Amino acid sequence: MNNKKWWMITLLAAMLLVVTACGNKPVAAPPEQQGSDVTEPGDVTDEPQDSDDNPQDPASTDDPDQTNVEEGTTTGSGTGNTTEGSTNGGTTAPSEETKEETIKLYYTDPEQMELKATEGKISFKSDWSKYESAFKSLQQSDSDELVPLWSSEITINKLEVDGGNITLDLKIPATANLGSGGEQFALDALKQTFFQFDEVKSIELLVDGEQKESLMGHVELEHPMTKE
Repeated sequence: MNNKKWWMITLLAAMLLVVTACGNKPVAAPPEQQGSDVTEPGDVTDEPQDSDDNPQDPASTDDPDQTNVEEGTTTGSGTGNTTEGSTNGGTTAPSEETKEETIKLYYTDPEQMELKATEGKISFKSDWSKYESAFKSLQQSDSDELVPLWSSEITINKLEVDGGNITLDLKIPATANLGSGGEQFALDALKQTFFQFDEVKSIELLVDGEQKESLMGHVELEHPMTKE
């Protein structure tokens, strides 16, 4: 009887130990360890980790002098303008070619006895400058036998060309005046020099912008002188 009682007690004690052992559960991890960043092998993280140690983006800066490449703006001092030649968007006109022409020029002899013709070259770039060059050639000579009737002291105030009509405005100092014979030769030299150009039909000769009855006080002056 007593043996049976002890056997029952021993069985109950063993069963109690088994029940106690089965009732034990794993202890939960402390709160500060939950959500650890530790990744087990084979696991894949969904989001990149944030870090305060990332280097600063080189394209981002607070420097006001930095060039903004994306917006295309610069802080340089260059204007970036293209320059087109001469002028305000136009192309520069090429220089006119210098032309030469051999013409007849008229002078007098040292005694002013007659009108003498000779050939000479003039250089010009336009019709306007052709007549100017012709007149200035009448004011100079390389020969002692050919005396200019138009003194180098005489200057051109204005030379206008309107079709075949030339207006020649001169300044004639008193020292350039000639006698009656010399004055007539001077007018003849001017007309024959200019009228050899086919396009010239008339010459209006002025002195200081005015029509004069006489160029030097001896010969009546026509207004205008026309090609015969």
